[in-house]
Amino acid sequence: MKQKLKRNKTNSSSAVTRAVLRQELKNFATKNDLKNFATKNEFFDFKIDIFAEINRAELKAIDREKNYHSDVMTQFDKIMKKLETMRQENEIDNFRRDEKIENHENRIKILESA
Repeated sequence: MKQKLKRNKTNSSSAVTRAVLRQELKNFATKNDLKNFATKNEFFDFKIDIFAEINRAELKAIDREKNYHSDVMTQFDKIMKKLETMRQENEIDNFRRDEKIENHENRIKILESA
């Protein structure tokens, strides 16, 4: 942060006095001002904290995704069980219907032959 000292335009060969120097240095930070700024180590610690927080958020998101996936699969299993039950009932009904049709055909044959 080097700044060039401004020279008085009217007298370019004038010497820099303490008053001029103090006036120019008012724009620079003092030691007390610099105590309020973060140090390199503080920035490094902040960076580590940020990465740790990001990792925790990612793990939480992955955990939520696993739970969601588990919930979806549980519901899917329930639906598949219902479908399997319906299919089995349908097969039983078809078998009974086939038996009835066969019984009716036998009755018709008996009636026709009599």
